[in-house]
Amino acid sequence: MITIEQYFGGKPHDEAQSAAAADLLERVNDLLAECPFLSETDPDTGTQISGSRGGSGDGGFRLPLSTTGSAKSSHKEARAVDVFDPHGELDQYIDDAMLEKHGLYREAPTATVGWCHLTTRAPHSLKRTFQP
Repeated sequence: MITIEQYFGGKPHDEAQSAAAADLLERVNDLLAECPFLSETDPDTGTQISGSRGGSGDGGFRLPLSTTGSAKSSHKEARAVDVFDPHGELDQYIDDAMLEKHGLYREAPTATVGWCHLTTRAPHSLKRTFQP
């Protein structure tokens, strides 16, 4: 289970971001609870959130000035999380029907080797699995 504290990692955030993160994590944790295997803990973050030591490449919340990812990243809106998935098990297990059930979208597994990017923000294509 990913907690709100793990997601923000001590970074300052406002009430809207807190509400968005709570919604995101409820959906993501519900999806993870359906998986028949245990999600792994990233040794660099000590959580199920993918990232690197020191916050570079952070898979949780990103501050507005973060240079990680795109300038319009849904991570900056507290609407995306990168779940540690070093062997691709989660990406192999998830399908578009599961994503729809939980109100989530994901970046294509080929673009996220080692993690699974899940978001509540629909891409322009409206596809549940999309190319970033």
